[in-house]
This record gives sequence, structure tokens and C-alpha cells, in this order.
Amino acid sequence: MKAPRLFPLFLLASLPAWAEVNLLYHVDVQLQPDSRVQEMTRDILLEDDTDVAHNRVRQLEYHPEWQQVSLLEAYTVLPDGRRVPVPATAVADQPYSQSQDNPYTQSMRSLDVTFPQAQKGARVVYRFRTASQLLALQARQGDFYPASVKNPRLVRFTLTAPHSLGLKVAANSAVAEQRLADGRVQWQAQWQLAGDGTQPVPHLAYSAYRDWSALGQAYAQLWPQPQPSAAIKDKAAQLVAASNGDRLKEMQALYQWVAELPAQHLAYSSHALQPRAAEQVMAQGYGNSRDKVALLQALLAARGIDSYPQLARRQGRALPLLPTSLAFDCVLLHVPAQGGMRAQWLDPAERISAGAEAILSAVADATPLPLGAGFSAALLGSPQLPLRAPYDPRLF
Repeated sequence: MKAPRLFPLFLLASLPAWAEVNLLYHVDVQLQPDSRVQEMTRDILLEDDTDVAHNRVRQLEYHPEWQQVSLLEAYTVLPDGRRVPVPATAVADQPYSQSQDNPYTQSMRSLDVTFPQAQKGARVVYRFRTASQLLALQARQGDFYPASVKNPRLVRFTLTAPHSLGLKVAANSAVAEQRLADGRVQWQAQWQLAGDGTQPVPHLAYSAYRDWSALGQAYAQLWPQPQPSAAIKDKAAQLVAASNGDRLKEMQALYQWVAELPAQHLAYSSHALQPRAAEQVMAQGYGNSRDKVALLQALLAARGIDSYPQLARRQGRALPLLPTSLAFDCVLLHVPAQGGMRAQWLDPAERISAGAEAILSAVADATPLPLGAGFSAALLGSPQLPLRAPYDPRLF
């Protein structure tokens, strides 16, 4: 299972349509208020030698601190129809080698499944279960959007959740809803695809939030209040020492330092949805988008500069079918006008390059700052996405 880009399921970049044929892609999700059990079945046709090379070993990646994964069934179907089971000796649980250069994912493990007699014209079939602990926000909203699945022919999705979660479900396919005897509700959707890339990617969304603002308020509960420690105050004082009390220069100095910290990739809406403590980010010297915004907010607070986090997105894609975190891929920091300084929008997630300049003119009175590369006016959400922390009483 690839580390999800957007919670909860498999949002990696699509590969060319001519690659492997996925005859069946079936996901069954059982939700609880604080956990998820997911079963997946894959049936992959190996059309050429490249497919064989890519699929002889399938890696089921997981985070042992909050996930468990188990293989339920795996076998190879030879071109003549014979089934060759995967022996226990061909399944290895080991550190995930591709994650060792990223401090966020060094603890990941991989259940590697080697298929016997995988060959051109054969099929590799496997079914596995993943049990995950979730934040309440994650259990109450999510998307099924298998963009990483190459050339799918049949896609099935089943979602079961307690009625008490109050989920709404929408999809770009017919959805069958059934109330179960044990008080749970089950939704099923299916997509039969031609495999020629002309049909929309399957998409199903579920959410317990009435609108985008309600989702933003729920996310804000995960955000730490900016209460700087003595270490944060000392660091802020050190960084602004040459600013001579100029508030704008102080903000520039703090921004510059945070933006230069390495920004290790970690999917925006994965399990690490909650920022780490500002002191931890500062001590370790790296951070993802949420970590760096939380650190910058604490540093600004140490200098008496108010700021508020804002969910946003870089991509100009259409909104999801329901209020879910699929809409967002970054967090911005809004600095309201204060102390003679105009309002600002800051994005410290990207490491800036020398001499790079950009303007994020989100509000009429925004002051241009040399904030680094990667900005665009589309970073801010539309008026449909006013998702700010509840402790910000001001309109922007």
C-alpha cells in the first residue's frame, strides 16, 4: 500500500495507460470513530516483460506505529489457468528501503510478496488487510480516488460505517446504500471501465461535515495554539537581532529562516495531519508544510505578531464531491494588518532559492515580500473555502 497522498486512499500520480492491466481493483473499508480496517483485492494481468518486472514482487508498505498489515491470500494464475499459491517463505516483513532518506518515513515497513512463476500472460492476485488507528477527523471524511491504478477494468468500492457517524456519500457512479441489522450503514459503488483512458477516474467521497467551514473548524482543533516556549522566544530574538525593531523586517527574517529548513515530503492528509510541536520542529531542523507553518506561527507570536493558519490548495482542480481533505494540499499563514504593517500571506513550506521573489497578493492591502519560489494566486482557496482557525475573529 503506497503512502497516501491525500487521505485516505492511493492518490499517487497516474502512470501511462499502456502499463499493466488491473482486471479487478476491490477495496472494502470498515470505519469506526477512531479506526479503519481496509481489505483490498488486486488482480493484475502481466501483459509484457515490464509488467513482470514491476509485479513479481508487490510491496505492501505500512507505518507500524499506527498500522498493521496482513496478507490474506496471494497466488499466480498461469497462462494455462493453473493457480500457483504464494508460499509463506515468499512473504517477508522488512524495513521499507525507499523511505530511509526521509526522516518522516524511516520507520515504515513493507510486507514484500514474491509471486512464483510470474511470467508474461500470467496474473498476480492478492488480498490483504490493513488496520489503522485514525484521528476523529480522518474517520469522518475521506475519498476513494484510485488515480495510481493503471488501466483498471473493474473497480469496486464498499464502505461500511456506524450510522452514528452521520456520513454522506457521493460518487461519479451509482451508489447503493443499505442499512445493516447491527446499526451500521453500507455503501457500494462499481465502475466498469474500457481501459482506454477516455472515462473519468472513479471517485467516491464521504463526509460527516455539513460544509467546508465545518471541515475547517474540525481541522483547526488539531492545530496547536501559538504559545511560544522560552526556547522559541530566544530563537526568535536571535533571528530578528538585525531588524532594529522594524516589524516587517522581523517577519521577513523569521520567514526566511523557517522557509530555508528542509521540507521533507509527507502527504498532506496522511496520518500525520497534526503538526508537530514548534520546539520539536526547531530542534530537529526540518518540517513538512504543517510543521513549518506551526513553527513560523510560534516564532511570530514570540515577537507579538498575530497570525492564523489557512487551509489552501495549489492545484486548480474542481472541488471534491463532498467536504473532504482532498481539496487541500498546503497550509498558509495569514498575518493580519497590525502595528503599522499591512496584511500578509506566508507559505514557508517550500525551501526558497537565492534571489527568488514572488508575491502572494491575496488581499487588497498585501505588501509584496521576497517570499521565495512556488507561489501562485491560486494558492488561496476560493470563497467556498474560508477555512481558518476558530480563534481568528476577523474576516480577511
